[in-house]
Amino acid sequence: MAASKRMQKHPLFFVFFLLCLVPLLWTPAEAKKKRRRHQLKTVQVRTITVDVRNIFDPTVPGEDIWLFRLANRLHIPTKPSVIRREMLVYPGDWTDLERIEESERNLRALPFIKDASISQQQTPDGRVDLLVKTQDSWTTQPQFNVASEGGQTSLSGGFEEINLLGYGKDLSYQYKKNTDGVSEVLGYNDPQFLNSRFILNSSFQDTATGNAQDINLAQPFYSLTTPVAGGLPYSHFEGLQKVFAQGTQISQYDQTHTSLDPNIGWWVNNDPLNVLRLQVSYRYSEDIFKAQDVTLPGTLPDDKALSGPIAGMSYIQSDFIKETFVDKTGRVEDINLGHQSNIGLGYVAKKFGATENTLPFSANDSFGFGGSGPWFGLFSYGTSSRYTLYSEGQTGGRLINTIYFANFNYYQHLLEDFPMTGVVHAESAYLQNPDSSNVLTLGGDTGLRGFKVNSFTGNKSLLVNLENRFYYPKEILHLAYVGGAVFVDAGQTQPEGLGFTRRDFHADVGMGMRFGLSRSADGTVFRVDLAYAVGPIQQSNRWILSISSAQGFSREANTYKNFASPTSTQ
Repeated sequence: MAASKRMQKHPLFFVFFLLCLVPLLWTPAEAKKKRRRHQLKTVQVRTITVDVRNIFDPTVPGEDIWLFRLANRLHIPTKPSVIRREMLVYPGDWTDLERIEESERNLRALPFIKDASISQQQTPDGRVDLLVKTQDSWTTQPQFNVASEGGQTSLSGGFEEINLLGYGKDLSYQYKKNTDGVSEVLGYNDPQFLNSRFILNSSFQDTATGNAQDINLAQPFYSLTTPVAGGLPYSHFEGLQKVFAQGTQISQYDQTHTSLDPNIGWWVNNDPLNVLRLQVSYRYSEDIFKAQDVTLPGTLPDDKALSGPIAGMSYIQSDFIKETFVDKTGRVEDINLGHQSNIGLGYVAKKFGATENTLPFSANDSFGFGGSGPWFGLFSYGTSSRYTLYSEGQTGGRLINTIYFANFNYYQHLLEDFPMTGVVHAESAYLQNPDSSNVLTLGGDTGLRGFKVNSFTGNKSLLVNLENRFYYPKEILHLAYVGGAVFVDAGQTQPEGLGFTRRDFHADVGMGMRFGLSRSADGTVFRVDLAYAVGPIQQSNRWILSISSAQGFSREANTYKNFASPTSTQ
């Protein structure tokens, strides 16, 4: 009974209980890994033929009309050289089936590719010829969007070309207007910078209250067996930060943030199905906060600088399955059920320019189960924190800005011949001695669709979503899948010192429409949801209409998506 009361008062005990169960689930993943050892069967590649198909296929009934032929003429198809550079195998190579399948997954991950497949044909001399078939998506995207989530409306417009001249480059401009004012964003991303394995990501933003710049030049781990990777990400922004309490803004202040994180990593074992990597980085992060006339006393965070080296290790177990009609429509989604684990430990010191002497650390793991039938599940959990060292001017020997979190997702295809998927999502997070700029939020944009944005805040959260998604099984006019959803959301946040209670659970029920643009980049799903808040409410209206280009909740990190971690080994 005493243990039960402690778990109610401190959700940290609940999270630790979940973590203790995790090792029991490791064995099934290991068994699935052994069953996939056949993927290491080697073959020699004789030739590779690339077949790039346009957006619409004139040989398919219904797609040979003047409008679709015009779209094909206006669209510049992906250059075969772009496809070949994404391949992990080349003519003359001895390779295994796992590497061929990974090449296929890499191609499907490109936003301008609707579908990709690699087939093999045996040759008389025992080698194989590979036929790579890809189909382009429509990549020129004039953007106009009116969105409403949690009682807040935003308007945006602009353009994006994610396959510039067929070379896979991404150029975008966006104008957005919401309750904060007007913002403009210019972005350029290049996944094959200077025809290499380097990537360049950049974004420049001006807002009504500040500006932001993000630049990253890196060679990523573009495959499970990439020997070396590294990067140089830089980020800077100046802007207004608002403080909410129970759905009401109570304060605001200005923030300037700068971060630089040069990093390098190595693949250190020789097992392509169980990949172990080591990473080293130097993390510099500085936050300066400035009060305004309306800043409420006690809500302005202290200036903070973190500076020092970080070492990390990651483990990836390859156990991929192919799914459709999960979070996207009409697209193959590659989902890894194997373990993906990360641990990191750093040293932050005043002698490096930091404002404290601490040991930042993080640890997380995710894995899946099922996948051999109409269902599968995903689970993730972890923690991130800073441990203060004993030194002059600070209290040592305690954890600060600590988060513990756990996420569970379950997907069930309910009908064999009809796209209907049941989804269960549950997450919980707990902040211990958080920085004042970190808070858990719950509302219309974080999975509780019947309530306004930032309706509930605290240092512990619990969110549960039940949703049934269904679609008409055929494309409408060869352009989109149309369907709907019914859902139930429930959750709560609580401040420090209070535990979860039955009376403080907030819930909503609702239904909505889903529109999956099958020819667009990334298979965008637009949703229109109408949710009804159940039980006692503080807001003026029980009905909330949400219009967005994303699902009503993400697989993880809804209530703590804005949490700022001091270290990461991803």
